[in-house]
Amino acid sequence: MEFTETLPSAKASASRSKELLSNAVYGHKSKATLKERLFALWFRRLVYTQIWEDPVVDMRALDLKSQDHVVTIASGGCNALSYLLANPAKVSAVDLNHAHVSLVKLKMAAVQALPHHQDFFNFFGIAKSSSNLRVYQHLVAPQLDADSRQYWEGGPIGFRRIRMFAKGFYNYGLLGQIIGIIHWGAKLHGVNLKDLLKQPTLDAQAQWFDTHVAKIFDSKLIAKMCSSPFALYNLGIPPSQHHALCDERPDNMAQVLKERARKLATVVPIKENYFAWQAYGRCYDESQQSALPPYLMQSNYEQLRQNISKLSIEQSNIRDALLSMDNQSVDAVVLLDAQDWMSDSEITALWQEISRTAKPGARVIFRTAGVKSPVDACLTGVLQSQWRRDDEVSDRLGPLDRSGIYGAFHLYRFQGR
Repeated sequence: MEFTETLPSAKASASRSKELLSNAVYGHKSKATLKERLFALWFRRLVYTQIWEDPVVDMRALDLKSQDHVVTIASGGCNALSYLLANPAKVSAVDLNHAHVSLVKLKMAAVQALPHHQDFFNFFGIAKSSSNLRVYQHLVAPQLDADSRQYWEGGPIGFRRIRMFAKGFYNYGLLGQIIGIIHWGAKLHGVNLKDLLKQPTLDAQAQWFDTHVAKIFDSKLIAKMCSSPFALYNLGIPPSQHHALCDERPDNMAQVLKERARKLATVVPIKENYFAWQAYGRCYDESQQSALPPYLMQSNYEQLRQNISKLSIEQSNIRDALLSMDNQSVDAVVLLDAQDWMSDSEITALWQEISRTAKPGARVIFRTAGVKSPVDACLTGVLQSQWRRDDEVSDRLGPLDRSGIYGAFHLYRFQGR
């Protein structure tokens, strides 16, 4: 059956996305600004076709054990699936956005339905073949719940969302479309961003960036565009994160973004950085070498299949998800950059739930757009005695994050009650 409109249960999930995102962006305020309302509206769509936090850094920081329960914000689901490769007891993923939840469920169903890695890689690695539609219809769709099927088989009139996997999935989503616009803009400056993928060494990558890309950020047009928070919303940067970035270089946002783009292009050799492949090449390395998320690697696929039943996903605010969990039932929490969206009171309330559910030795990791952690000012009273930032590990691992787009990486350790 083909859906050409949004069906009732899918409408209910979309409505819940609207409520959850509105609460996340401006629910703590008595009156939202126009910027905040526009950002919340924009973020109800599919935003991230891949997550932009490095799971290798995450797993080094968390040092997951076989008995561990991980609670994570899902986003595109790449990291939630990759954590399964560390063999934890359980991974509980949550996300505000119905599109992201549906994407994670699609990946889970595909892992269960596709015994051969090549079929899975064709679907989510290359993600650009009409054969994916047949694989979906005959193998993956029967594994999906009705709500997720309605999402993927619905969409704008005349276009089912599942067709994104036939036309190039990573060109879609809010961020994928904006990356496409950036590539078009670079070509106006005579620069093909895909040329980064051809550079033979790390030094060559840096030289190529400085010669060809830096000048784009130095142009008056780009400087003016980057000064507008509305333009940055399309990159997934909400109003609060825009303010954090402004604190670094209030007079020149374009230079802040140039520094982040350069780090992404030069943090490691291109053959090892799938984030740079996505940003500069708009694809993954189809030769299936090291420039892939862990969950997409052939060497990991059998283990992923064995552990997929340990992963669950729900549409929820992460604090609400923790509220439903037992005391001392969580070993690790992954907050991505969500706290950059939150007020101090919301951060405090979140950490109270993290503390209630934390087992001895629990760890929390997150990233921030700026350098400063928003947490320390909120950890007062009992919370202050319960949590400590591991400065050595945080500051050592942060520069190794291959996505290169964040200001800092933070690991906090539970000190006990």
